[in-house]
Amino acid sequence: MDVIIRDLEEKDLPTLKALIAEAFGEGWNLGRFDQKADYFQALLEVYQSIFLNSSTFGRVAVVGEKVVGAVLASARGEAEIFRRLQKDIAANTLALLTAPEDARKDMVEHLSISFQTIGQLLENRADTYDGSLELIALSQQAQGLKIGKMLWEEAVGYFHSKHVSSIYLIADSACNVGFYESNGFSRVAEKEALYSYTAGQKKAKVFVYEYRC
Repeated sequence: MDVIIRDLEEKDLPTLKALIAEAFGEGWNLGRFDQKADYFQALLEVYQSIFLNSSTFGRVAVVGEKVVGAVLASARGEAEIFRRLQKDIAANTLALLTAPEDARKDMVEHLSISFQTIGQLLENRADTYDGSLELIALSQQAQGLKIGKMLWEEAVGYFHSKHVSSIYLIADSACNVGFYESNGFSRVAEKEALYSYTAGQKKAKVFVYEYRC
């Protein structure tokens, strides 16, 4: 099987959005939304923007002309090159407003609690790192084929080229944290997040991992 690793391009964004939904769908409880609705696609655009807006590096893995994985990372002081690819936020806002009331409440709850928890974890900590691993996402087709390792090695090469000495990443209890731990990351902080969804409360643990380059 031939795997091609190349730069992330604008044409890859729809696939990247699908990879994010596949990778985080269970942990973020995305199954409760109508995935064919415009508001759901707008929600995925929001999630994608969170990863892209701060990234200074992006690669994708291609198998048979199909993108099956992606990595995004950032290094302090480098240009955030993917912001220009973002869609008009007004269009996404309008689409989100079309969501049923329960769905809107759940989306706001997830985003607000997640940002609050991450902010608390990174307080007085984020500035001690030179960079971050924003995202590694793989399709089911790419699972078990060492493609995640290949993408991570691309990011490591980037960090070395920018003289980054330490990075962090945010993960939660629904992520495959074993991948990070087997590749040299150490867990340095964790906090429980409590989400009050319309169907009931859900708990998740949010972690900070660090890696010394």
